[in-house]
Amino acid sequence: MDSALVTYLSRQAGGQDREPTSWSKEQAAAFGLRPLVAKHQLHHLDLFSDAALIDLLENYPRDRLQAFTMGTDPLRWKDWQSVDTAGATGKQLFAAVARGRLWFNILQVHLVDHRYRDLIGALFAELSERCSHFHPFRKTGTLLISSPTAQVYYHADAQPNLLWHLRGSKRIWVYPAGDQELIKQEFMEDIFANFADEEVPYELEFDKKASTFDLLPGDVIWWPQNAPHRVMNLAEINVSLSTPYETEESDRRKLIYCANRLFRRTYHVPLRSIKEVGISSRLKRLAYRIWRRAGLVETPPRRAYVTNLCIDPEVPNGISSLTNGSVLTEFSQKDFLFKVDSSGQVSITPRTSQSSG
Repeated sequence: MDSALVTYLSRQAGGQDREPTSWSKEQAAAFGLRPLVAKHQLHHLDLFSDAALIDLLENYPRDRLQAFTMGTDPLRWKDWQSVDTAGATGKQLFAAVARGRLWFNILQVHLVDHRYRDLIGALFAELSERCSHFHPFRKTGTLLISSPTAQVYYHADAQPNLLWHLRGSKRIWVYPAGDQELIKQEFMEDIFANFADEEVPYELEFDKKASTFDLLPGDVIWWPQNAPHRVMNLAEINVSLSTPYETEESDRRKLIYCANRLFRRTYHVPLRSIKEVGISSRLKRLAYRIWRRAGLVETPPRRAYVTNLCIDPEVPNGISSLTNGSVLTEFSQKDFLFKVDSSGQVSITPRTSQSSG
């Protein structure tokens, strides 16, 4: 961790009001239990300046950088499309996201850049100290850079998460977790088992049940695990740090949903209870672990991102159509091979299966 960050994170309350987080006792007690916004000071770091972000984009491994574009209608989630980043410099990527309708996921940033690893480690250490009920055993980080009017469609995540907002402004709709009128149990099972992306069917009337939050730099928001939510940027380029984590409780829930899915759909055992405690819950989780260890749990297919769009900072939306047809995005090239034969037929092959054959 660089000296400026060490100094920043080690400041005590009262000095220059630069504690990494500023939470009341009530907020700490409510952490993870209901949607809530609290304060942090991370947005003062040079780590999130234009120059620092351009440098990160320039040097970041492209197999860990996802680029997407989207439409304007929150009902049309299929307008979410991948964008190829090939040939674009860090400065061009930043210029395109600043003027277009783009969303960059800089995945696993804590594994690539030690400054983010140390920052996330320091944040979770402080949260564990503030919140006596919070005991994460795994934490990750994804840096989000998105356009002034970009949106993320209605979806639900498998893991619990904190969103540390750093630049720009955005509105988030958070919906009650566990409401099967908002998301069916079968969809949640598929998400937990990695057989589906996070997007789920959405209707405008769902908003009657939502809590709405407008985030500014210095806000951190959290919500209960699996609570559906959607996002709309309001102004300026937006930068946020997403920090999904796992706890004993969140892992237990994942095992329950995965066990229900496996035994009901594969073996026709009518398991639907999502009760997380008790003998039946323990037996279900144990059975799933045994089946998984024996190799009897189906491995979800990996997804190849193919697109006919590329980064173009010179046009209003920040993207252009490729003139030579579709390509495999840089994000997917590590895992898949993309071929076009003489007749124009496209084939996509997982690299592992090809090498083993």
